[in-house]
This record gives sequence, C-alpha cells and structure tokens, in this order.
Amino acid sequence: MPQLGPYTIKDNQARKDRTELIDGNIYPMKLYFPLYATWLREFYFCIRNYLKEHQPEIRAFEFVGVQLDRDEATLIVPDIAIVKDPEKLANGTFVYGAPEMVVEMLANDPADRERDLYLKLPKYASSGVQQYWILDPEHKQLAVYDFSKAQLPRIHSFDETVAVPVIAPEFAIDFQAMSQKVDKFFEVQKLTRRLMEQKGRSLPPQQ
Repeated sequence: MPQLGPYTIKDNQARKDRTELIDGNIYPMKLYFPLYATWLREFYFCIRNYLKEHQPEIRAFEFVGVQLDRDEATLIVPDIAIVKDPEKLANGTFVYGAPEMVVEMLANDPADRERDLYLKLPKYASSGVQQYWILDPEHKQLAVYDFSKAQLPRIHSFDETVAVPVIAPEFAIDFQAMSQKVDKFFEVQKLTRRLMEQKGRSLPPQQ
C-alpha cells in the first residue's frame, strides 16, 4: 500500500528502502524474481548494445529517477528509460521531464503490476512520453502504447520481431531469439542444480 502524502522528492530520497513518488504519494518497489530480472537484463542490453554502436548520443537507463512532471511531487523509477534530449540530463541528478520511451516489466507483485497498468499509464501519456512498452514475461506478451496516436495498444507475442522507431527506423527487437536465450539460461540453471544435487550439495530453493 502507498504512503499517502503529500510528500516531496526530498522526503522520498531520505528513505532507505526502494520507493518511487507519484503525485506526492510514496510507493514501495518490490524486488524481481529471477525470471523477470533475466528478461529485463536481456532487453536492456539489447537496446544498450545497439545504441552504443549506432546511436551513442541516445541514453538508455535502468531504474533511473525521472521527474516526469518537472516538479517536487513525482519521481518515477521506470525499469528502462530512453532519453534522446541531452537537456533532460543537464541537472546531473534525475531525468528532468519525460523520456522519449519508457519500458516497464509486469512482475510478480500484484501492487507493482497495478501501478504499471493503471497509475503510470496516464502519467506517461500526459507528460510527453512517446511510447510506453509493457512486457509480460509470464504470458509472453508485449503491449506497445504509441501516445502520438489515439488508438488501442498494439499487442505482440514473444514470437515476433518488433520495431522500435523511437530509437531508429531500422532498429527492431527479436523477441523469439531473446525468449530462446532466456529459456536456455534457465535450462542450464536446472541442469546445474541437478548435477549439484547428485553430488550431494545443497542449493538454495528457486523462486
């Protein structure tokens, strides 16, 4: 449950736990289970590696603070933020204003899922974010909201290759290849676990 304010960014940053501030209310941020963390890592590195080679002036961030409304009442922490305007990074502390693209991962915590789907969505739409991507690894689906158009989100499966025109017209993400990579990682983990168990070593339980 959120802690109802009004709180400010200063209040939020004084805390020791992981939180984000939306319209003066403080929301706890839960840790990801391994499946979601692995998907987020692969997605982030796919974008970062492309930018490093082709568009080094564009910045990709994980878990960066974003002053979405350019005020002291909101400091959102998206899973991934793509920033093309260098002036939004000029203060050296937070992203000041709306990133061009935001990615959120629907994860294991119901409160986090509801916040990504129902609370952040209108905030991103009204602040100037161009595209909002929501990844759902559990159901292997992607929702792409293009706020430049008055239309329903495009729903993609993880068998598709999806273009990312916000970054570059020719850039696309192969979700089938990424899904296979994630599946292979967990297959190796399971094999390692079985081998360790056969040798009589105990391992911590998987979540």
